[in-house]
Amino acid sequence: MLSAIADSLHYQESVKFSISSFFESAVPVAIHPLIAAGSDRCETIKRFFGLTYDQMQSKNVQKFHENLNIDFVTNKGIVKFNVTTADFVAKLIDRSKTTVILIHGFMESSDGLMVKAIATKLLTRQDIDILALDGRNAITFEYFRSTTYVRIIGEKLGELLSIITKGGQDANRIVLIGHSLGAHIAGVASKTFQDLTGRSIGHIIALDPAGPCFSNISPDNRLDRSDAAYVDVIHTNAGILGLKEPVGHKDFYPNGGLSQPGCFFSTCDHSRAWEIFAESINSPERFPARKCSNWTMFHNGNCVKNEVAFIGIDSKSGSVGSYFLHTASSTPFGLGAAGSR
Repeated sequence: MLSAIADSLHYQESVKFSISSFFESAVPVAIHPLIAAGSDRCETIKRFFGLTYDQMQSKNVQKFHENLNIDFVTNKGIVKFNVTTADFVAKLIDRSKTTVILIHGFMESSDGLMVKAIATKLLTRQDIDILALDGRNAITFEYFRSTTYVRIIGEKLGELLSIITKGGQDANRIVLIGHSLGAHIAGVASKTFQDLTGRSIGHIIALDPAGPCFSNISPDNRLDRSDAAYVDVIHTNAGILGLKEPVGHKDFYPNGGLSQPGCFFSTCDHSRAWEIFAESINSPERFPARKCSNWTMFHNGNCVKNEVAFIGIDSKSGSVGSYFLHTASSTPFGLGAAGSR
């Protein structure tokens, strides 16, 4: 049935630039200390404007859910469903495959650059079903409101995941891939799933998890390594638009994690996480990273004998810690073995 629906659908042409990148590039650097200070200042601001979780919950959440969609992505096109039709979505899942759910970030959508780049690579594999959350009506230019919607969206996605597993899918074969705010949505969804089922999602891949309003707060309110059996994180704008602190089992810091070669704006650094990941899907050997205590020691060659882990959807759990690597300034970003030295 899905194939018949998808036959009539086609991908839209990719836009030439990301609206969110344009917007965020114009955000004054002066506001970063305020919104990166943690929950206290953010919550104070949100409370003043009626944007806290409790305040937002008092509104019509059901109507909000009706504007939240999930796409089923195939080689033949995209079929869009509302998240309230979770039972129907669950029936489309092939239990012999891994279910991957892509979760976009601030001011993006399931039609955006991040989802398209990763989905295009994943579609070359026969062992994966791809879903893409579409929260474009909630994760808008109002950042403080969007950070509250992270929790509301995450809870609804967690409910959907529980229905998918009730339909027979193994929780260990579910992978959530989230960029920026989407990484924290993945964390909340997995926490909700744990509360509902007593089990853990198999794998979360966090692509530069959003830092503003998520730094220095309780793990209960952001992505954390306890959210899945394996959580790996790629930090590319750590301490500015992304989280600086390690929050996964393995935290990868390309080029030190703060800024990326070839980038002039933080939004470019922030997006590099999903660009690197997309390239790694079919070429994981290009992205070996070396375990090390910090970038300086890695850069000075003090960790050349330490263990190596690879970025990618098939990255394996193992020794917990921070991993560093060099990448190129333009595609292809992966440098192979030379990048881990």
